[in-house]
Amino acid sequence: MSNAVSYYLYIPESLCGLIFEISKPILFKMPFYCYGLDLSKTLHLHIDQQLQTSKLIAQARVERKNEYLCGRILAQAVLKHHLDLDQPLTSMREHLPIWPTHVLGSISHSQNKLIVALSNNAIYLGVDIEHWVTSEFAQESAHLVLTPSEFDLWKTKACEFFDFARYVSLIFSVKESLYKAVYPTAKQYIDFLEASIVDINFENQTLTLTFLPEIQQRYQLLEQYQGGWTIEKDHIMTWVFQARNSS
Repeated sequence: MSNAVSYYLYIPESLCGLIFEISKPILFKMPFYCYGLDLSKTLHLHIDQQLQTSKLIAQARVERKNEYLCGRILAQAVLKHHLDLDQPLTSMREHLPIWPTHVLGSISHSQNKLIVALSNNAIYLGVDIEHWVTSEFAQESAHLVLTPSEFDLWKTKACEFFDFARYVSLIFSVKESLYKAVYPTAKQYIDFLEASIVDINFENQTLTLTFLPEIQQRYQLLEQYQGGWTIEKDHIMTWVFQARNSS
């Protein structure tokens, strides 16, 4: 294919190295590679002016272009550093990254924070980062995020560990991770109320999710998905992941 090179965004190795240097590994106690980046440390680099950006984001704000490009650059850098794959990921024509065969990846950002996760040994993988929602947002939006069983879980158990706003943040975020994890299979947006937590361990910060039976059947999804979370002062990060070789 003569246009194969121009199909992808070219990112210089030096820029990948620079972004990788200012990123930090995130340890989820899970065997996948995850890195975080403070986007405020990248604005002075004017990355959007250094790269030929796709028409898909040409009209976006500078900050939006920066978070998009930093996510792709960091993903490419992690791919090279850990899996020794020197491969472009960013199509000039498609919104989603094009991961190499046998690699699954996920990118998420919230305000000035960005995370990237990759694995070459995953059945499914999705990550999400969210700043804590306000009490007002939690009260107004809970019915769009929480299933009846998740409201019950809050009343019977979760209220000992989280205030309501943080609980809504957790459920919102882990469902975002779940949808990213199943998107390669479902190729469709699934509603927050069509998935539910069926088991949770607050000490280990792990949980199990399932979809409604009709959704599971429609998109040929698994019966259960494993997830978890880690907490920072102003945000929460969640993952949904299962290794290929795990039982």
